[in-house]
Amino acid sequence: MPTIALEMERIRNQHSGLGQYCLQLGHAFAASPHSWGLGFACLVPQDSVGVFGNSMTYKAVKAWHKIIPPSFAEKIAVWHCMHQDSFYMPPSRKTPLAITIHDLNLLDREDYSAAKKSRRAAAMQQKISRASGLIYISNFVREWVHDHLKVRAGIVEKVIYNGGTLANKRPRPQNLLSTHQNPFLFSIGINPKKNYHVLMPILKQFPEYNWIIAGPDGRGYRSKIEQEAAKLGVTDRIEFCGVISEEAKRDYYENCSALLFPSLSEGFGLPVIEAMSLGKPVFISNRTSLPEIGGREAYYFTDFDSETLISTFAAGMKDYKNDRDKPTRIKAWASQFTWEKAAAQYLEFYQEMLSAG
Repeated sequence: MPTIALEMERIRNQHSGLGQYCLQLGHAFAASPHSWGLGFACLVPQDSVGVFGNSMTYKAVKAWHKIIPPSFAEKIAVWHCMHQDSFYMPPSRKTPLAITIHDLNLLDREDYSAAKKSRRAAAMQQKISRASGLIYISNFVREWVHDHLKVRAGIVEKVIYNGGTLANKRPRPQNLLSTHQNPFLFSIGINPKKNYHVLMPILKQFPEYNWIIAGPDGRGYRSKIEQEAAKLGVTDRIEFCGVISEEAKRDYYENCSALLFPSLSEGFGLPVIEAMSLGKPVFISNRTSLPEIGGREAYYFTDFDSETLISTFAAGMKDYKNDRDKPTRIKAWASQFTWEKAAAQYLEFYQEMLSAG
């Protein structure tokens, strides 16, 4: 039976987008009734060994595996790096390599010098040149890669969307936010590309709302948000709640009035689908992959001028409240993004790679 090696080192941080991607896709593989005659071997941190049950085998990742590639007892038919920045490669260059590419955000990093961007792009190009198969999490990412890097002819390529994680989960018996006193807007993920600081005019114009922002402040972006909030006198209506569990995240989505997500650069934009899976209105930028993921049921900021932000939010909330069928259509759109569907498409992809030799 051919064995697929899943390089899942990033599962160490299950509160991150990549951590959730590894976790949810792994569970979907383990639960798939159609395994296509494939086995799975997972490279994971020590504390995640066994996370997907006994149907898979495991190897604990070590620091030296970045230099000396890890090896499994099984013969590996395809080695799948779950993200483009992985340091963990197969022990043999003859082993077919698959890479999931989530974004090229390195090209947009204002804190990167031109030289650093060039080095990072060259490192990614080296991996892509070695790969036998590439998966992109949106059509936008595929175009992004083809525009900036070289993809050789004949490589196996496939666009496979991520899944949503909330709609199929049972709500907790006690929703911690059901008694929240004020209506609130919600956002998740804190770093400069999220672009939250431009939205203060909305908070100023609509004093009935508070704004809760979740996630760790890994790059000091919170201070920029607070500076802009202070300028318009809305600091007391913004709450930073830090890292939240998957269960708590559903509470926030279920009780918020809308998701605000004016991101400048997204390979997919999972919060958009998470909010939409529960029928919530989402206000997002019209940049990068977001129009592809939000579709016609999202509301879009076409620019970040104060008047545009305020009018877009006002018109969107009015439309949402007056259209009884809007929540149903939002949920229907989000329902096409499932981890079960993604897992089935990955299994097809592995078979294509095996058939291609």
